[in-house]
Amino acid sequence: MTMEQNNKQNAKKMGKKDSKEFLVIADTIFSPIYPVIAEQIVTNTGIHSGTALDVGSGPGHLATALALASECTVHALDCSPDMVEICQRRISEKGLTKKVIPSCGDVCEISFDDNSFDLIVSRGSWFFWEDLEKGLSEIYRVLKPGGKTYIGGGFGNTALKEQIVSAMKERKSDFESGMKERLMSRSPEVIRSVMEKIKVHNYSVINDDSGIWLMMVKE
Repeated sequence: MTMEQNNKQNAKKMGKKDSKEFLVIADTIFSPIYPVIAEQIVTNTGIHSGTALDVGSGPGHLATALALASECTVHALDCSPDMVEICQRRISEKGLTKKVIPSCGDVCEISFDDNSFDLIVSRGSWFFWEDLEKGLSEIYRVLKPGGKTYIGGGFGNTALKEQIVSAMKERKSDFESGMKERLMSRSPEVIRSVMEKIKVHNYSVINDDSGIWLMMVKE
């Protein structure tokens, strides 16, 4: 089985996963990372306002954190109607109904016009996309000229990573090995190969304690 086929299989498993367990983990173990990552997005991209898109937003943790860390209006896109519904409730609870707009959709067929967003972000979802090349092509299409992306996976910093990995290994013994396998599937070499295929030349890859992140700039 290839790495991409394994990712697709993992994606199907994720879709069947008990949503209550997923939400508990997201609301507790993973909750500290989102404000940290949101601040890193704003700092590293230099984008403080405009229209943003969070792809694979799940229940809306990063989308709401980004809305609080910036003046951006954030569209939260997820392929699961259940996650969109939960995201809507979270937005209402946080008083962010005018700043975060949830919708249901697939990264491989983003239902927005060309050149729609100043900033496009995603944390963790690209490990489970059916087609990485198509997903990144679609993201580039809907990015405005001069717009930037911050797409990838990570925990914000080393301390948070160690804390989360330790907690998750108590729940799932193979969590760390699975995490390393996913990271290999989105290595800098894999990213560079995809960028060549979709003919995007203005990009950089962050690969440090914050995680691995792709920053494309629309020309």
